Amino acid sequence: MSKRTLPITSSAALEITAAPPDYSLSISSVNPERPTFLRPSLRRILSWLFTVLAVRLWILVMAAKDISPSQWASVNNATALRHLPPIVHNASMVIQLGGEMGNQLSMISVGLALRRQARYLGIHAQIVLRHQDHSKWMRAREATQTCFIKTKSMDFEAANTEEFSQISKAQTDWLGKNNTFLSIDNESTNEDMDQSLKYWKEVLDRQDRPSVVLKNASMVSVPHLFVNRYIKNEQLDLHFDDIRDFFRFDHERCCKLRASAEEIVLHMRLFLTEMPRRGRLLGFEELSPMKVANELFHNTNRGENITILSRFSDHNV
Repeated sequence: MSKRTLPITSSAALEITAAPPDYSLSISSVNPERPTFLRPSLRRILSWLFTVLAVRLWILVMAAKDISPSQWASVNNATALRHLPPIVHNASMVIQLGGEMGNQLSMISVGLALRRQARYLGIHAQIVLRHQDHSKWMRAREATQTCFIKTKSMDFEAANTEEFSQISKAQTDWLGKNNTFLSIDNESTNEDMDQSLKYWKEVLDRQDRPSVVLKNASMVSVPHLFVNRYIKNEQLDLHFDDIRDFFRFDHERCCKLRASAEEIVLHMRLFLTEMPRRGRLLGFEELSPMKVANELFHNTNRGENITILSRFSDHNV
């Protein structure tokens, strides 16, 4: 009868006794040699110290390379965030809003993202809102401030003043064509936005900033950054935690009805009903009932309730 011992990584070894026709299995305790000069607790401490030192070294290297604000914003490590540069400038970021609640949330989100990125350049950016001319912004503001707690104190008309027009003109006269670098819109790439933030810091450092005599005080600074842009997926992913924290939902004030645990809610936007001519020009297409059933609800169990909501009347749904 022969024995074969198979070494394994745990504190036991497995022995198989090969003796036809029966096989027996036995486990014998083995104490593998272990270095005694580093206890587990000490190893954990050394590992933590190495991580902290590595993060600090990375921060110094990145600072020496003059990386972009969007790259700084990708640092989510709490140790790295404690090493932000000191605030050198307080300045305004004017956010041009759309007319509907979803558009307002999207544009404020861009402001939140850019505010964090500006912080890595030593700029504390104050968000100043400017509503659109169409009156539908008022209903959207009411819904936004009802549903999202931190927007209740925001002034949606702060930059809709004659003082802002004077400040904007003074900034254009001062910077000339370079003033376009302090404007961010839907065509701006990530590189464009980084360039705008860096140029903003550059002009904030200048000593020849114009002084504007105003009849009434204004929340807008010279220079200020002007933003008219919707949030894009990449920027949203990068700043998701900050944006989610800001838009905390007021369930008590906002929810008239709550879906039950077994209920599925489908909100139908109906773009072709809302804008039939432009919707077709843009190539919009309503999802057919068959695709809604087979693609949106293919995981639905028999007997589950589906509630369909729309901003339009029932016959359009």
